[in-house]
Amino acid sequence: MRLLIAILQVALGIFSRDPGLAAGNLCGYFPQDTLVSEAPEGYKPFYISHIARHGSRFLGESAAKYFHAIDTLELYASKGMLTADGLSLMADLRTMYDMTEGHWGALTELGAQEHRQICSRMVRHYPEVFTNGKRCRVKAFSTESPRVIASREAFISELSEMAPGIVVNTYTTGWGGDSKSQEVVGYNHLLNDNSKELASMKDRELRQLGVVINGGTGDFHVFAERIFLEPSAIPSSTVYFLARYSYKVLKTGRVTEPATMPGMGKYFTADELYALWVNNGIFWLKNLNLPGYESPLVATRGKGILDRIVRDADKAIKSGSHAAATIRFSHDTYLLPLMAAIPLEGTVLDCDEMQMLEQFQDFNFVCPACNVQLVFYRKNCSSPILVKFLLNEKETLIHGLAPQTGCFYDWNAVKRFWASAR
Repeated sequence: MRLLIAILQVALGIFSRDPGLAAGNLCGYFPQDTLVSEAPEGYKPFYISHIARHGSRFLGESAAKYFHAIDTLELYASKGMLTADGLSLMADLRTMYDMTEGHWGALTELGAQEHRQICSRMVRHYPEVFTNGKRCRVKAFSTESPRVIASREAFISELSEMAPGIVVNTYTTGWGGDSKSQEVVGYNHLLNDNSKELASMKDRELRQLGVVINGGTGDFHVFAERIFLEPSAIPSSTVYFLARYSYKVLKTGRVTEPATMPGMGKYFTADELYALWVNNGIFWLKNLNLPGYESPLVATRGKGILDRIVRDADKAIKSGSHAAATIRFSHDTYLLPLMAAIPLEGTVLDCDEMQMLEQFQDFNFVCPACNVQLVFYRKNCSSPILVKFLLNEKETLIHGLAPQTGCFYDWNAVKRFWASAR
């Protein structure tokens, strides 16, 4: 119990300061740091490998059920049982439904803007990569998802404006049906039935852990008091249903129409947001290697994408290459296993299960437009190739491997490290 209270205190602090972060993987993209460290003397960037999740989006059609919360609120409104906040919540959910209708799952304007801005910063921070007359080609891959394609096109549009000399070739691939699909989604065909069952089993275990952490589904009596005139007359199951589905809608609203939709804290307290965040996001942990659990998603998706990144980088390093960058666009359920396969700092959790969510917070990793970048540097044709890693544009390190200097790694040392982990 003491440990649980400590974890809650951390979460209460986070969500009290910024309730919007409780939206987790839909909290909206923000670059945590755009500092560019000075490279070792004589070294210049010459190639970038970039993979990103699609940007902010509308709710998908499978999430239409969340709007059933409107029906429930309308029923109680007809009986005169809603407070002013209850009526306001009903209106906000209706607004969100009206905005979503006809756009299910599509990229929002904010989502396109996120990728344009990421591209803009990339070109500004590493101009040498995009002004080398010889290295003028970029390969851009995406899955067949319309919002992923739209994210790729937004990035390319900005790149064409900022670096008009760059030639971009685009590829739209399937989900494991051909070899090209490995460019984006990794070795998905290796995720056999046993691996899928293992991941499903871990998902069930984690969701049960969420129940333990929350002491059930959580305590939503304050939410009930905000929404209903007679909260004691409302079944607890109805209160939780409304809280959960309203949360699902409102957190997507933050990346659909952030200027219109209310903040997450308007209807929920910090501890209510924590309970909802746990129930919604704890399953992300199955995408990581945990104590006693080697995630099949890391072994297939994560390492599959990583293999392609390595092969493409090794080709780009060759003196006759014309490659300036390789850019890929996919989904959060592929980005996180890649982060763990590298493994980036923060993705290796070697703590008690009850502490995992204190160490791993999804909004720092798999928000819309989340991305991993590898920036390659060279001094001359005979010098060692250096590489640095960025997570959401913030320079970061590889867990378990010391850099050569600062945040810069010897590329061959990185590959040996990955090979030793096979």
